[in-house]
Amino acid sequence: MPNIRELIKKQKTFYQSIVSIFCPLLNETVHFTGDGFYHLLHKSSGKRRSVNEAYLKLMCLSKAHVIVKNATRSVETRKSERLVKGQQKTVVTYELVDSTKRNTHIAVVIEKIGTGKLKFRSVKRIGNKRYNNTQ
Repeated sequence: MPNIRELIKKQKTFYQSIVSIFCPLLNETVHFTGDGFYHLLHKSSGKRRSVNEAYLKLMCLSKAHVIVKNATRSVETRKSERLVKGQQKTVVTYELVDSTKRNTHIAVVIEKIGTGKLKFRSVKRIGNKRYNNTQ
C-alpha cells in the first residue's frame, strides 16, 4: 500500500484536472468541486475517514470520470430535504454505474442541491447484487 500522503497528493492533482464532465445519462454537466474531494477524506459530519476507507475511495477515484461519462444507469436516486447554509433545500442524489464494464463495481455519487449544478460527491465500491440489479 503506497504512502497515504503521497496518494492524496497524486489523486488531488488528478481530481483538479477533471473540472467538469458531461453526463449523457443525466443530460447535464457534472462539476468536480473541492467539496467532492474533501468528502473522499472526511465523512459528512466532518470527521476524518479511516486511512483504509480514504485509501479505497482514492483508489476508486481514477475511474470516476469515466463512469460519469459512460454511465448506463443510476442504481439509486434519493430526494431529501437538508439545511444548506441555513436554508432548507431539496437535495437529489444519484448513484451512477457503468454496467458495460463488468468488473468495475464502482458507483459515483452525484448531488444536486436545489436548482444548483450537479456536483461530484463521492465514489464507492458496491456489491455484485446492487451492481447487477436493474432498475
